[in-house]
Amino acid sequence: MAMRVLVLAAAFVLAVAPALGQPAEVILLRHGDKDRQRGDYNLSPRGFRRAINLGRLLPACFGPIQRIGSYRLAVASEKNARSYQTAVPLAVATGLNIKMFTDSADGTPYDGAELLQAGWAQGKTVVLFWEHRRMPALAMALGWDGMGAIGKDDFDGLYRLRYTPGKFLPDVSVSRESELFQQACFVNATSPLPAVPLP
Repeated sequence: MAMRVLVLAAAFVLAVAPALGQPAEVILLRHGDKDRQRGDYNLSPRGFRRAINLGRLLPACFGPIQRIGSYRLAVASEKNARSYQTAVPLAVATGLNIKMFTDSADGTPYDGAELLQAGWAQGKTVVLFWEHRRMPALAMALGWDGMGAIGKDDFDGLYRLRYTPGKFLPDVSVSRESELFQQACFVNATSPLPAVPLP
């Protein structure tokens, strides 16, 4: 219930002041693969290959990426490094800094609502790398309540939310990264990142 109230409040704010910062689109991605047997907080080698390939794919297949955001990296405990690690290759490829959402462990819904009003995101294509259990709450705060729970071993989803100026609810498309890695825009892409095997 509280989540729906938050979404309605964000919709009202945008209805009365649509120029506050609505992005052109938000691309939501889970962090890359992990190795449960290792028990660390880092990407697995497969996850690192996924991150590099995403850094090549996103600019080639979705046009200029203008902002990058990441779920928090807990410096004290070293937890949640994977979202940031997955964002790094895209940042290297584009020369963009990574905005760290430092309160995302507790404030994911607020991060989404804030993003819809943020001047730094206005009219931009924003890519967010997130923790899978909190992605549905983030999507809901961004105006899409149709994201179901993401399986603990599902690292392959790409969720594209495109906004029409002044309209809160986005047009949503869902893709599988493994299928996008077969598209000509990726296969023929030029990138400052090295070509590595697919995950």
